[in-house]
Amino acid sequence: MKNCLLIPILFVYGFSNAQFKDIYPIGDQINIGYKSSMVPDKENILFEANPIVRLPIYNNIKTKLESENPRASKGSTLYLNFNPTIRMYNDNSKPIKTPSYKISLGFQNIIRLDPTNKIKYHFLSYGIESGHYSNGQSKCIFGKNIDDGSEDCNNSYLSITNDSKLTDLINRESGNFSTNFSEVAINYRIVDLADDYKPKQGISFLLKYNRFHNNLLWLISDLGGYTQEDIKIYGRNRYNLGFTYMRRLSEEAFIKEKINVNHWTIGANYELIDRPHKSVNQSRFELSATAYFENNLGIFINGIFGHDNYNYRFVDSGSQFFIGLTYDIFPPVEMIHRQ
Repeated sequence: MKNCLLIPILFVYGFSNAQFKDIYPIGDQINIGYKSSMVPDKENILFEANPIVRLPIYNNIKTKLESENPRASKGSTLYLNFNPTIRMYNDNSKPIKTPSYKISLGFQNIIRLDPTNKIKYHFLSYGIESGHYSNGQSKCIFGKNIDDGSEDCNNSYLSITNDSKLTDLINRESGNFSTNFSEVAINYRIVDLADDYKPKQGISFLLKYNRFHNNLLWLISDLGGYTQEDIKIYGRNRYNLGFTYMRRLSEEAFIKEKINVNHWTIGANYELIDRPHKSVNQSRFELSATAYFENNLGIFINGIFGHDNYNYRFVDSGSQFFIGLTYDIFPPVEMIHRQ
């Protein structure tokens, strides 16, 4: 594998106004919580954090959705995306193993398809992201005492066959994972409006395609890519299909029932890895339920079945339970009716 120089950056600005005043119709949620272990005989997770930061170059989506201008039927955003995943393990010597980082440039657009409808809106959104995905480690994925990119590391791939069980072979402490990627997503959302012009319920369908490629942003070669031995294990392509149902509680429910929950969602997501190593489970299925408060902070619970999605640990397979706190990146907002 190729070494990749990765400099972790603390985006303090991202967790201030820029992080929470803008909304995004497509994207992973910020979350932190307890996650059970998919392979408890090899490692035990204490918690997982996904402190995703989107730094907008511009974002007018919320402004356009709330605008009374009849021509304001679409909005867009261009942003930098820093998407780390950090797992704390129950291991006294090295509690944080091979953190996972995605750094990318992204663009999203949302279009209101029927701006004159008084009670139901149809939205079509699409997003494009391209960047780098790695864990910033320096040792061989199949040998903790071997430098990545060395002749000995390259030779370690020669012992890998279709019958090899990679979950037993990978270097979980310092093994390097590195690739560049591009992702295209399409989202179709149907929203029913309440009397206050805020969504009272909605359904969302997501289709996403991710491709691993060697050149950064498809342009810059020999920077953060993979070797041909890597890609035979990773698989170049990943496909996602998602569904979400959202329901917002009425103001009367807040007052009468003294409920602090603003809205809740249930969802399902399926991921398929195309042609990875034979020992990799190609499928991953997630079921989720989340209750959000008025400040868009939420409590979630997820059930996960299939392969892991934490850098090289996609070679692991099983089931997981994930519970914790999250933040809604596309909450219900007031939408002015077009006369």
